[in-house]
Amino acid sequence: MKKPKTILFLGETYRADAQSWIQGIQETSGIKIDTLEVAGTKTRMERILKFLSFGWRILNTNFNKSYDLVLAERATSYGFFSLFVRAKKRIVAQQGITDAWPETGFSGVYKRFFQKTVYTRVDLIHAWGQVMVPAMLASGVDPEKIMILPKGMDLSRYQFPSRENKESNLAIVTRSLTEVYHHEDILQAIAIVRSKGLIINLMIVGDGPRLEELKRLSVDLAIQDQVQFLGRIPNAELPRLLQKAKIYISVPETEGVSASLFEALASGCFPIVTDLPGTRVFINSEKNGILVPVGNSEKLADVFIQFMENSDQFEPAILENRAFIEKEVDLKKNMNLIWARYIKTFNS
Repeated sequence: MKKPKTILFLGETYRADAQSWIQGIQETSGIKIDTLEVAGTKTRMERILKFLSFGWRILNTNFNKSYDLVLAERATSYGFFSLFVRAKKRIVAQQGITDAWPETGFSGVYKRFFQKTVYTRVDLIHAWGQVMVPAMLASGVDPEKIMILPKGMDLSRYQFPSRENKESNLAIVTRSLTEVYHHEDILQAIAIVRSKGLIINLMIVGDGPRLEELKRLSVDLAIQDQVQFLGRIPNAELPRLLQKAKIYISVPETEGVSASLFEALASGCFPIVTDLPGTRVFINSEKNGILVPVGNSEKLADVFIQFMENSDQFEPAILENRAFIEKEVDLKKNMNLIWARYIKTFNS
């Protein structure tokens, strides 16, 4: 079989899961991957203007270069742009349970149109997990075009620490500071826990348009001494922070297959996450983690207290979480399988 010689990645290269995808394919294939992305913006209008400029940039690129393979993340943005790249084959990965989010209103209409257009025209759709497949099928994709396999993670970077290295009341959040991740519910829950005489310290990793608003909220709730806003950090620093934290928190209103959750499980953090189809696949509530309803800070506070008062009973499950990651989410093993499928697609 022939192998691709040139590959372009379209997506946000600062994100840890994007870096895992790029680096994994580079190491497995021996091919240096070119990348193109839209610069970060603070407002929706700025992002629209940046994407229009990005489209023009792609068209100009076609005058100078063509690619054997294009990899793109998210059907409704970079996946759509992949259709305009001069390339032999195109592979798009869905980022959430559906890329057409929110599903209501005008936004849902045009995103579903983009998603359907992309999925019926590209050569392979990469689902990181089974939970993503229904939205793909609803877009009219040929099931033979779907590959289901997580990209995996470099387990040499994410060491499993001893219990003594964990700070018993330290929690971590590693999701971007946007509305969908409901950081305000976490801050409010920590304030409720404090009012009951327990202290949870929180590291918030990441950046986004809600940063200043969330900082003000922490002051209003009088918990600013418990919360560190660490901003966007180099991905190489993240494992060290996860290894310190006892609790991992993620409370979005939608979720696909979360690389952030995998990183937390590998690092021995106990996961407290919202009860969604994408999290139920990996978390059996009150066994290897706890599932909470969306947008309920009171329930979240109750769960924090439940875990802090009974953390010893969850230790065996934390060990099992690491074993699951080693078996199912090993980067080297999964990338060998993924690259083999990419080669097959390239030759089809």
